[in-house]
Amino acid sequence: MTDRSKTMALALAFSLVSTVLAFSVSSLFPQGERWLTDWQLAHMAPGRVDPSLALVTVTESMSPALCGEGRWNLSVLEAVLAALHEAGAAVIVPLTNVASPVASECGGLAGLVRLAEVTKRVGSVVYPNSVPLPLADAATALGTLTLMPDPDGVFRGVKSATLSAGSSSHPPIGLLIASFVSKEAMTSNPGFIDNQLRFVGRWKNPPFPTHDFSDVWNIIQSKDRDQLTKLFRGKAVILFSLMSKEPMLSTPWESAVPGEFLHALLSNAVLTNGWVFTTPVWVAFLVTVSVSLFFAFFLLWEIPLTRLGMMSLACTLFAGLALWWGLYSGWVWPILSTGLALGMTLGGTLAWRLFRSRSIIQGRITQGQQQLQQLETELAERLQHIGELETHLHVAQDNAHQSATVIEGLETLQGGASRQLEIAQSEIEETRRQIDRLEVELEDLRHQVPAMHHAGHQMPESRENQSLLQECESLHILTRAPSVLRVFQDLAKAAVTRSPILLLGETGTGKEVFARAAHALSPRHRGPFVSVNMAAIRSELFEGELFGHVKGAFTGAVGREGYIETANGGTLFLDEVGELPSDLQAKLLRFLEDGSFHRVGESRLTQVDVRIIAATNCNLQQDVEAGRYREDLYYRLRSIVLTLPPLRERGEEDCLLLAQSFLKHFSRQQDRMDLAFTQGALEAMTAYRWPGNIRELRQTVAQAVALANGSLITEADLHLSSPVMPYVKGEGHGLVDLGRLEDDMVLECLRRHGFDMQASARALGWDRSTVTQRLKGLGFQALVDYHGNLEAAAQALAGDETLTRMVERRLREYSKNLLPSSKHYSSVDVAIADCRKRFRNLPERHFPAVEQLVRQRFIMPEQILMPRN
Repeated sequence: MTDRSKTMALALAFSLVSTVLAFSVSSLFPQGERWLTDWQLAHMAPGRVDPSLALVTVTESMSPALCGEGRWNLSVLEAVLAALHEAGAAVIVPLTNVASPVASECGGLAGLVRLAEVTKRVGSVVYPNSVPLPLADAATALGTLTLMPDPDGVFRGVKSATLSAGSSSHPPIGLLIASFVSKEAMTSNPGFIDNQLRFVGRWKNPPFPTHDFSDVWNIIQSKDRDQLTKLFRGKAVILFSLMSKEPMLSTPWESAVPGEFLHALLSNAVLTNGWVFTTPVWVAFLVTVSVSLFFAFFLLWEIPLTRLGMMSLACTLFAGLALWWGLYSGWVWPILSTGLALGMTLGGTLAWRLFRSRSIIQGRITQGQQQLQQLETELAERLQHIGELETHLHVAQDNAHQSATVIEGLETLQGGASRQLEIAQSEIEETRRQIDRLEVELEDLRHQVPAMHHAGHQMPESRENQSLLQECESLHILTRAPSVLRVFQDLAKAAVTRSPILLLGETGTGKEVFARAAHALSPRHRGPFVSVNMAAIRSELFEGELFGHVKGAFTGAVGREGYIETANGGTLFLDEVGELPSDLQAKLLRFLEDGSFHRVGESRLTQVDVRIIAATNCNLQQDVEAGRYREDLYYRLRSIVLTLPPLRERGEEDCLLLAQSFLKHFSRQQDRMDLAFTQGALEAMTAYRWPGNIRELRQTVAQAVALANGSLITEADLHLSSPVMPYVKGEGHGLVDLGRLEDDMVLECLRRHGFDMQASARALGWDRSTVTQRLKGLGFQALVDYHGNLEAAAQALAGDETLTRMVERRLREYSKNLLPSSKHYSSVDVAIADCRKRFRNLPERHFPAVEQLVRQRFIMPEQILMPRN
């Protein structure tokens, strides 16, 4: 017996066993096969629609066709039958709910008799077998409305049980309608019993001409016989009401369908032969065995994987075409049985092939080891030959070297004159460089001359101003700026009241210093002053830190006072109150309303007497309008609002006054009292914008004192992080486009520090999150400027090719998180509102770019996510 015959026998065994098992499993669990059959029915191409069917439906409970509890008005039905008969309808099927005795408002017994007479006169009228006896006697035929679904509650076609259940002498109305329309239809002993209906349309969008009863009644009332004839001549007209309480049935393609519509589908199937043909089991079994045998043989014969893949692809395409042809022509295939058989066959043959391949692989390994030893022997021989060639090469190189020595001697004599000329030219260039260097040093010396004190630093001559300045200095507020003095005067007036004070201003403007000054000027100055950074308290620790907790309140709790209780009788300073999350704002508001609170773990109220001073660098009014901050908490805090001006608006005199004060302080700390600023350093400080305000100035002077060489602090010792911007003299106004200059400053600092966020934040005197937000704003603006091109935007921001890739990764992350994939937005406006909430610390000047990117994302989602070539 040859290897091919053995392989064929083994493949046949695998395919037969797998197919038998698969068909057995499918018969034991028919629900799976039924699901796949329903899927094929739902996706099957629609069949033909017979044009001789028309539906008239009652869709309103107030329709003239109905009376009482949704029953038909017999006088109206009488007029409709007569009108449809005159219009030439082939058969009229009123699927009516006529109960006996007939109510008087529906026509009573007299109306029933008249309707029977009209029915008899009209002829070709089919009633349900549930109508009263007079109508049953007058009808041309009677049929049953009962349709028996499958055991799973889904109606797929007429079952033989339907013809024998309920009423043995009355076939389904759908079959009667087909027999009246086409005399050739065999309804007495149909050969399509137990076949499934083919999909032709859904009830929500009926395939048959469907007319509302009100429209038909209006045509009858207007006596427009031509219109009726045009609509119903030669057609089977089915009348039924959607207001009846008859239960809906389910189909493979719709979950709730009226039984009357299913009778229309049944009639259409009989008239158009629109049935689904189920593949016989023996045909499906043979085809499955053949396909399984094909795959099993080629897998066991160890055909190369590439060829096997091509064959599998071809078979898959053939199976797809066969499935498409079946769906198009109305054939249903047992997909579950076939799929299980193929899966079992492939799994068994692959396992067998893996088992056999072990010995083959071991033999190949042995053969490979022998070939490797042979190659090693050949390699040793070739290395020996290479050694001999290298020896010959060295001899040739020595001969060439002797010839080169002679040539080099001649070239040395020739190049002597050229070297002397080059030396003379070098001396000339060195002399020029020395002249340039001396000019630069002279300019540096001009900037390193010790600074002279300006007359502008003298105290004002007014006695009232002298008293005010002395009071400011006693509270550690150094200023000569009228704007700051006005704020201090308002602070002194507000300090003696009990109202909360809200301090606004940029970061580093001295809000805590003013808060301490308000405490010192208040009647509570002998009480404690407690400062709380609201942004530094984690949400889960907020109540314990602010209100305190009792012993045993939670695991390991030993009991302690909170910040509020510690500040009892004094002042509580709530710094960064604008960063408080929304879920914690309500807890703070409760305390601000009545001054009482509950310690964590304690049910007793604690009452305290505390003065509240809050501070923030956020625009709380905008946060309230955007829904990020509680309006009631905002108005509780803003009893007295004081805004501190930034350092760039306080003028040169304040900048120099603070710098000299910080120099004196840090010089004393480091025992370097001989330090002084040069004139160039003072000019640089007055020209710098100080985005970090007083805090940045303090850190800059501290760094200069620590790192300065000698007794003079020069402009270079200050290490200012961006180009300076000159002030415009006057009442503290800078240049017009401050936002653009601030962006340039931040970008220059980021480039200098290689886009290291932490280092850039230290240099600017900001926190890391603020620098990150500014980079996001610059990135969004660059994406808009370069029309969504990530590479071009990254190159523009980086300024250095070595930093482009890193900046591009950050921009890709920012643009990807602009509209997170985990969120789904119903409109552009909703997405923009969410961006404003998530990027609330982004400067307002960057939000137009954010809005434009969001709108572009809605139009073309890939535009700001993919780089362009």
